[in-house]
Order: sequence, then C-alpha cells, then structure tokens
Amino acid sequence: MSETPQQQKIERVAQKYGLNEIGDELVAYWVGDGPDKSVRELAEYVNFRVTDTALRNAGVILDREVVESIAEKLSAGDAPLTETEFGDHDVDLSAVKTDLVTYQTVYTYLREVRDIEYPETVQTKSQRIDDLRNLHGRVAKVSRDTTTQLIQQGDVDGPAPRIEVDATALCLDCQTETDLLIYLHNGSCPSSECRNNV
Repeated sequence: MSETPQQQKIERVAQKYGLNEIGDELVAYWVGDGPDKSVRELAEYVNFRVTDTALRNAGVILDREVVESIAEKLSAGDAPLTETEFGDHDVDLSAVKTDLVTYQTVYTYLREVRDIEYPETVQTKSQRIDDLRNLHGRVAKVSRDTTTQLIQQGDVDGPAPRIEVDATALCLDCQTETDLLIYLHNGSCPSSECRNNV
C-alpha cells in the first residue's frame, strides 16, 4: 500500500497533541455497537479535540460549544480568529488550523490505514416487505396512468378497467396459491396442509 501524507495525517496529529486513543475512537464511532457517526461528524470530532487540546496546553479552558465554534471557524477559514481573543495566552492558531482534518482525510485513514469496511445497513424482513408493497403500488399507478393515456388516445376502448398489481406465490408442496406479501410475512406457506406437515 502506498503511503501518502493524507493517510498519515491522523496519526501525526494524534502524536503531536497526545491523542493516542483518537484512532481507535474513530473506528469505534464509525462501525461500533453504538450510534454510527458519519465521516463528516468524525472530522468535526477530531478538529474539536485538536483545538481543545491546543487551547488547554496554552492555559485556555473554554466550554465545549465555544471550542467547537472556534474549530469550525478555523476549519472553514471564513472568520479568522486572532490570538488577542485569548488575552495574554499564547495560542498559535495558524498551527492549529494546519492540523485540522477534512472528512476525506478521516475516510482515507479508516479505509486505507485501518483497513475498515463500513458495514452495509441490513434491512429487516418487515422493511423488505414494505419495500415490495411500495413497488407494487408504483407499478399499479404506472399501469393505470398508461391505460388512461391509451384510452384517451383512442388506442384502447374505454371505460378504464380496475387495475390491481400483486404477485402470487405458488407452494410447490401443496400447490396453494397465496399473495406473495402474505407468504413472506407468514414466513412460509400459510395453508393448513403445510402447517400440519411442519
């Protein structure tokens, strides 16, 4: 694997500010058991920790909201801050700004340095059935619209028929036909013959 400055920036910043646990935290926040955070949120977290540590090292202790605001301004570069805002404390904000990271940096670190794959969201059975039901509804709407247009053009004789779209599941054991959504919701063929054979 090739080594680039972007891939190593998280590690360099962590070493500079004594944030030795930050890498493991990023992994845990991205794919851990708790609520997942986006790479943008993770970049904001890193920048908060860097800014807060730099201020504390200079003897400046501020509320979290204030530090987050400072980190955001430094990262955006649209509202420059000066050392005079912190009184007599010596805070090199220009150095802090160069140590802030982007979400691309965090993403590259997680994928290429830590070799972490983001797990795909797994849908539940009920969610998949709902998606299928919605798909049937869309197909029915398109079918009705198309039929109406063809009747209006004179290509199909009216009146418009009632259109319903569904799918049927044919059980190969008992030959019972069941609405597919009912079959899936039940988890198997709902016929009494099949239930008795279970």
